[in-house]
Amino acid sequence: MNKPKVQSLSSRMLRIVSVLALAYLSIVLVVMIPTGLNQADKSHNELEQKLVLSLSGSAAIAIYVNNSEIANEVMDALMLHEEIDAVMLEGQDDVSFSSIRVLVDEESLWETANTYRLYSPTDGKPIGTLYIHNNSQVLQQKALAAVFNQVLFVVIQFVVTVVALILIFERIVGRPLTALAKALYSIKPGNTDTIATDEVNQKNELGVVVQSVNAFIDSSRQAIERERELRAQIEHWEQYYRNLAEQDILTGLKNRLGCEKYIQDATHSSHYIALLLVDLDGFKAVNDTYGHAAGDLILTQIAIRFSRLQSNSNIPGVVGRIGGDEFVIYLVLQQQDDKLLAKMAAQAIQLASQPVVYNQHPISVGCSIGVAVEQSAKLDIEKLVHKADRAMYSVKQSNKNDFRFFPLSTEDSD
Repeated sequence: MNKPKVQSLSSRMLRIVSVLALAYLSIVLVVMIPTGLNQADKSHNELEQKLVLSLSGSAAIAIYVNNSEIANEVMDALMLHEEIDAVMLEGQDDVSFSSIRVLVDEESLWETANTYRLYSPTDGKPIGTLYIHNNSQVLQQKALAAVFNQVLFVVIQFVVTVVALILIFERIVGRPLTALAKALYSIKPGNTDTIATDEVNQKNELGVVVQSVNAFIDSSRQAIERERELRAQIEHWEQYYRNLAEQDILTGLKNRLGCEKYIQDATHSSHYIALLLVDLDGFKAVNDTYGHAAGDLILTQIAIRFSRLQSNSNIPGVVGRIGGDEFVIYLVLQQQDDKLLAKMAAQAIQLASQPVVYNQHPISVGCSIGVAVEQSAKLDIEKLVHKADRAMYSVKQSNKNDFRFFPLSTEDSD
């Protein structure tokens, strides 16, 4: 009879499917285990690279200004990840900060650590190295756990699939095979009737599932790409607005808030803070005569000149724009040097007075500078700015295009 033969064919098909499923599962596991371990290691390396990228600037600043507070913040941020068990910031001139989770031989520890160069925030030159040592035991445990979860998921998936195939094969596959067998038996030699097997396969449940899975994978891929693009945009705008809060949009210099933050950090590693408060002379006339575009060009060019002046002086400091035509040059000093400050003020006046060509017209302005110096331990930024402003105002009231020092007060400032 035909019925036993059909059942025998179904049983053979089930055995073949089961054997193929087990073989495929074995291949997948052989491929998945090393791939999963490599992927876990790659993911950690990518995470470490992102952490270094986001924290290298702060680490460089910590080395540059020898600031343990900033260094501790950087190291604490890295040590939040249990895969990292030791971090060290090592700079030139014996500047070093480290944080170690467990007691080990430090010398051998840093020999196996990952190293990243740190560059000066002012001139971009190498100033030190960031060492990151990974806890291999934690990394291995996490990698094995991730691979185990993946393997478990695949095993469960295959078991469920095979069991489901065994339970529904007769109903979903056996009957179509019987119908196909009858169709084959019905074909007679010379008969032009054909069996559109491809059409049947395209329209049955298996075809719909395959199409749905392919559509799902394609949709998932597109969703992941969109999510990555969105994440990159969010990170970009977060960084943009973070910088915007401390930066003058027109010139790219630090604004008042950015300068104050810099000076507050610098007081820990200095004895004196000097301020050159610069107010341009004749700037309003430029705006009135040539327009605001010419005024903006003047401001941006002077910002570039002042930045180069401070950078070439090899004195730590920051240049900022705190008003329409007001600039500040903060200098971090280890000792009071009025001759140095007078020289820089004179150079700033000379740089500000150099003509700027706008629409083939040379335009020049002057500047009045007030200079004030205060001990870092007694620093009150508002009072320092007020002193420099008074000195600058006295220049404005006399001959302009000059500089003047505010006398250091011997009285304690409240």
